[in-house]
Amino acid sequence: MHVQPRWESLDEVGSTSTELLARVAADPDDWPDRSVLLARRQVSGRGRAGRAWTTDAHAALTFSVLLRPAVPTERWGWLPLLAGVAVVQALHELQPDGAAPPHEVACGLKWPNDVVHLGGTEVLPEWGCLRKVGGLLAEILPDRSGVVVGIGINLDGDELPVPWAGSVAELGVRTTPEDLARAIHSRLSDLIAAWEAGEDPTSIVAPACLTLGTHVRVTLPGGEVIEGEAVDLAGDGALRVRTGSEESVVHAGDVAHVRPA
Repeated sequence: MHVQPRWESLDEVGSTSTELLARVAADPDDWPDRSVLLARRQVSGRGRAGRAWTTDAHAALTFSVLLRPAVPTERWGWLPLLAGVAVVQALHELQPDGAAPPHEVACGLKWPNDVVHLGGTEVLPEWGCLRKVGGLLAEILPDRSGVVVGIGINLDGDELPVPWAGSVAELGVRTTPEDLARAIHSRLSDLIAAWEAGEDPTSIVAPACLTLGTHVRVTLPGGEVIEGEAVDLAGDGALRVRTGSEESVVHAGDVAHVRPA
């Protein structure tokens, strides 16, 4: 029997993912699959590789969703990518009809966990014209019964923290955090249902991944650097990078979009 997911909204929290992980650990039955914890203000959020993600100075959506997909755990690496596609689809649906430039810009994924648009007017090192609208971070529950995916989205362009940051307002999207969270949640539920039914996740993610087909420089966790063309996604969601006659499969790393020398 399907159990309705729980939705809870807090005025302020350190990290929505940390809080949700703790609440699920304390009472798993109280948090069914696809339950959500949303915060109006996040003061110590976490990004990938231990980076901070807070919403002290700008309007943003910060929420985390609990996922218990009916697929083998070794394939859970697809979850942040599928969540990213859900964000992209929700933003496309919320764009106004007939939006004039600069709203008619591409929005997609920068592997492995960024939602970006191509509307930057200045070419920035390692980002080009890409601007980061939001990010995603997946964390497996200690008992491996599910995954918490944290999602942060910049809503407007005021007080953005870094030059390569962007916002959904630059795409012409005007929405509330709650409405955007529900739109993303709806699309994510549909994508996971299709994945559980056997649809190839590569066919879902690849069309939205702006990294594919570009020249990239990948800094691996140990410091090694790989540079080449991002050609495809592997069966577990890893990035395949062609360097000359060889091909590397990258499971984790910082990806810079660069022009070939």
